[in-house]
Amino acid sequence: MQTSQQKLQNLLQQLFRADAADLDFGIYRIINYRREQIQAFIYEELPAIVNNELEANTEVESARERITELENQVREFGNNLGEEMLDADGNLINEAYRERPLIQQYLEAREQHGFPPNRDQREDAVYNHLYTFFSRYYDNGDFIPRRRYSQTERYAVPYNGEEVYLHWANRDQHYVKSGEHFSTYRFKSQGVTVTFDLRDVDIEKDDIKGTKRFFVPLSAETTYESETHEICIPFEYRPLTDEDKKRYSGQKQQDKILEAAEPEIMKCLTSHYNVLSALEHQTEGETTLKKHLRTYTRRNTADFFIHKDLRGFLNRELDIYIKNEVIPISDLILTDVNSELIRGGSKSLFNK
Repeated sequence: MQTSQQKLQNLLQQLFRADAADLDFGIYRIINYRREQIQAFIYEELPAIVNNELEANTEVESARERITELENQVREFGNNLGEEMLDADGNLINEAYRERPLIQQYLEAREQHGFPPNRDQREDAVYNHLYTFFSRYYDNGDFIPRRRYSQTERYAVPYNGEEVYLHWANRDQHYVKSGEHFSTYRFKSQGVTVTFDLRDVDIEKDDIKGTKRFFVPLSAETTYESETHEICIPFEYRPLTDEDKKRYSGQKQQDKILEAAEPEIMKCLTSHYNVLSALEHQTEGETTLKKHLRTYTRRNTADFFIHKDLRGFLNRELDIYIKNEVIPISDLILTDVNSELIRGGSKSLFNK
């Protein structure tokens, strides 16, 4: 079972596209250039920052130790009298002793601090909050800057009184479509040249996302030229047909297409042992052919967004998140109101 820290680290790996380390274009080239720093931050610096902050926050631990000490004294006091003072959660169950000084001290400490969580619980809370904060903007490979407002009205539109105002989820982002990267792809393995030949392309127009398209190898048309030692694997880039949708249903459809195509491509080359050896050669736990199929499709389908002011957006959203989720302002206000009413100070409250 994943810990809260591991869950956050896995999310950050997805956000920084750890699975795209083999892509060398566009924003991925920048990420790869910084990859060692990113990995060091996720697995070394971030845990150190959280640990240092928890260690520096001595007030919570001191309050916990004080309440635990008072609770033990109250229980011991009850045992000496042959009375049960507190239940398993530390709540007073014997009201006859409420006015005793020790009991008053304990109840006041509980009222002021509750029962502070231990260090492990606080660490889990930090990682869970970080995970929740970042995951709310991550959607199926895209970082979507949805402005949050409150727990009741989830989203906010930055409206400034215009008579007509158009807004969309990616308003503050530049969408970069990778269609312009379509080209013939070649690689060599053990003296054999392999070419991915894109024969038919059905792309969106004007950088607008439309029906999802996939790279579909025409596996049965794979050819091998013995004189030039070259394999040609033709591709189509198109939406899936109804039959394709049934065959490659569910998630990760492009991966399923490639997995189905690999043995079919190999089947076309069974009479050429040296060719099969070149394609079946294992590299980092996968065949050379599969590695390049994956690289080729990702290079041409990995669209991305560039935010105009990501730091500013996240800082604003973090402020809202803290006020609504970590320390809900509405709860604090309600608590203050209830406290005043309980003390009989409703009149003075509204005269402030």
